[in-house]
Amino acid sequence: MSPVAGTALRGTLDNVARVPAPNAIAFDRTYLRAATPVILTGLFDTPAAHELTDPRCARSRLADMPVRVTPNTWGDLLLGQAHLPVRHTTFGPFVDELAAGTSPYDYCVEYPTPDELAGRLPLPAYLRLGDRTDTWESYMFLAGPGNSTHLHYDVDLRHLLMYQVFGHKRYVVIDQSESRKLAPGSRPDVRRTSALFLEHFSGSDLLGFLRYTNAWDCVLGPGDALLIPATCWHYVEYLDTALSVNFRFGRNRYTRTLAEVLPESSVEMQALAGLFRDEDAVGPDEQAAFDALVAAEDRWYPSSEARLAALDALCVELCARLGLPVAGAPYHVADIERRRRLSAKARPPAALRR
Repeated sequence: MSPVAGTALRGTLDNVARVPAPNAIAFDRTYLRAATPVILTGLFDTPAAHELTDPRCARSRLADMPVRVTPNTWGDLLLGQAHLPVRHTTFGPFVDELAAGTSPYDYCVEYPTPDELAGRLPLPAYLRLGDRTDTWESYMFLAGPGNSTHLHYDVDLRHLLMYQVFGHKRYVVIDQSESRKLAPGSRPDVRRTSALFLEHFSGSDLLGFLRYTNAWDCVLGPGDALLIPATCWHYVEYLDTALSVNFRFGRNRYTRTLAEVLPESSVEMQALAGLFRDEDAVGPDEQAAFDALVAAEDRWYPSSEARLAALDALCVELCARLGLPVAGAPYHVADIERRRRLSAKARPPAALRR
C-alpha cells in the first residue's frame, strides 16, 4: 500500500492559527500547556536559514550532506510484513531523484539532523522548556510529491515543533480524545497507528472525516513551523518535494516517566498521558492514577508479556475511573476485541484496585 504518486492538494480545513513566533513564556502558556497546534512564522529569521527556503539553493549548499533513504511501507507494517531496505546516499543526488520522479515511494524520515543542516537553524529558545534533565532531539524529513506519513501518534510523549525548510506539506493533527474514532491497531507494534488510510480517502471523504474527528488541518510552506502537541495523532502529505526538520522537546516529570513506564504504549496510556501535558494542572485524581502506574511498574512480573498485559489492563481501568473518552462505549469491533483480550490475559494487582 504505497502512497499514490502525484497526489494533489485536496482542500484543507485551514483551521490552525498562524502567529509570529512568541517568546518562550508566551508559547508555553498559550500553546504548549493548552496542547493547541499553532503555526509560527519568523522562527528562524537569519540569512543562513532564509536561503534554504529556495530548493535550488538548498540543493547546492547541502549537496554532500548524508541521508538515509527507505521505502514508504506503512501498509506492510500494518500487515506485520514490514521490511525496510536502507540505502545511504547524499542530499543532492536524492533531491535529483525526487525531482525526476525515479524514486516516488522513497523518503528520508526520522533521520538525525546532520550538522550541515542543523548549523543553519539556530536552536529555538523553546527547547529550554520542560524538565531540564530531559534531552531534546531533532530529525529531518525529505520526500517527494505524493508521499505521506500514515496517521499515528508518537510514543515518546514529546511536544514537537516541525519546521518547513522548503516545499509544502499538509498536516492533520487530531487530539487523543478522538482516538476511538480512528480505529487504532490492536497488535503491540501497531497500537499507535490507525487502521484507516487517510491517504486513500477522496477529498470530500477526508474533509468529512476531519470534521467528524475535530481535526486541525493546514499546509506548511517554507519558513513555517507547526507545533504538534504531545499525544496527538498526526498525518502528513507531501505536496511537492519538501524538506523539514523537527525539534522534539524535553518532557515534564510526568510525561517522561509515563513514556519510560510503558514504551509499548496503547491508546489508554496515550489518553492518560494527555492529562499530564500541563503538570501544573494535575489534580488529586490524576496524581493517584500516575502513582498507580508507577507502583505497578515497580512490581515483579513472571515475564515481559505478563508485565505488558497487567499495565495495559490497569490503563483501561484508570481511563474508566477517570471518565476519559477512550473508555466510552466502543466505536468499532476492535475496541471490543481489545478489551476482551485484556480482560482474559491479565488483571491489575489487587492492591491497585479500589
